[in-house]
Amino acid sequence: MSAKGRSIWVVVLAGGDGPRVRALTTDARGVSTPTQYCSLDGGRSLLQTALRRALAITSREYIVTVVAEAHRPWWEHEFPALSRSRVVVEPCNRGTGLGVLLPLLVIAKSDPEAGVVFIPSDHYVEHEDLLAEYLREATAPEVMDGDKLTLLGMPAIAPDSGFGYLSPAPDSGVGMRPVLEFVEKPHQTLAAELIRAGSVWNSGIIAGRISQFMELYLHDSREMFLMLRSIVAQWTDSRIPSAELLAWYARRPAFDFSSDVLQKFPRRLQFLNVPLNLVTVVDRAAFKRGPSPASMIESSHAQFGQASFVPIARSPRLSPYDES
Repeated sequence: MSAKGRSIWVVVLAGGDGPRVRALTTDARGVSTPTQYCSLDGGRSLLQTALRRALAITSREYIVTVVAEAHRPWWEHEFPALSRSRVVVEPCNRGTGLGVLLPLLVIAKSDPEAGVVFIPSDHYVEHEDLLAEYLREATAPEVMDGDKLTLLGMPAIAPDSGFGYLSPAPDSGVGMRPVLEFVEKPHQTLAAELIRAGSVWNSGIIAGRISQFMELYLHDSREMFLMLRSIVAQWTDSRIPSAELLAWYARRPAFDFSSDVLQKFPRRLQFLNVPLNLVTVVDRAAFKRGPSPASMIESSHAQFGQASFVPIARSPRLSPYDES
């Protein structure tokens, strides 16, 4: 199937706990709100912003959000009107490796030839229109029909060991660049060496065909993949984990998509480098107390402080994400 006739799905990853900024998202009662359900300015939550971002490349019926069972009080507040098939609930957090695979298998039941884009829910984006251009480029028919998964990279401005690093193939020019090496969360010395060699940060946004993602899992984690696929085949309501899924997750160790999957297959990856400061990841320990949200939006490198986070989970429900 050509990508011209292929549907594009967006999976918003919203199952994390945000432990690195917990001090900034805990209220006076000691209740910590997961980062994705917080607002930077008292308006939309980061999750709702990510859902609106997804609409730049697809329609509402092709957006799936992955959430955690433990966060039900928050996400039920955010998704009261969505179709059941558009929210996928993980029984517990077992890492991004399963957080990516589970929605892939759910989508594949109805649309096995689809293209999929994964978007984190803890990003602040200064220029949404520019990011939308790169998302559309990553999901263009000629890119989706190619043989590589496409990541969005960010210029690395410091040797931060909290990011993954994408090293481009030598003499690969500009624009879409093949990945020579993927290094997840290197120590600071190695990170500095990677930056000097031209590496960029992995933004966590990745696009490709369902079959391409599944090939990686089948190659390295075949037994796990086949078992989870058989469980999902019998799973009728993605908002309520089945008994089989609960039991299987309880036995599983943590599994990370970047270090346990992507890092092993760099030659199957390519990346687009987005402009400096286009995407700023909120869930970073390096962010310090900073200015007010209004002035941060205009700064060259936004830093988010405690005053910037506004837990909204128990406030009156905000408007649906696709309304103006």
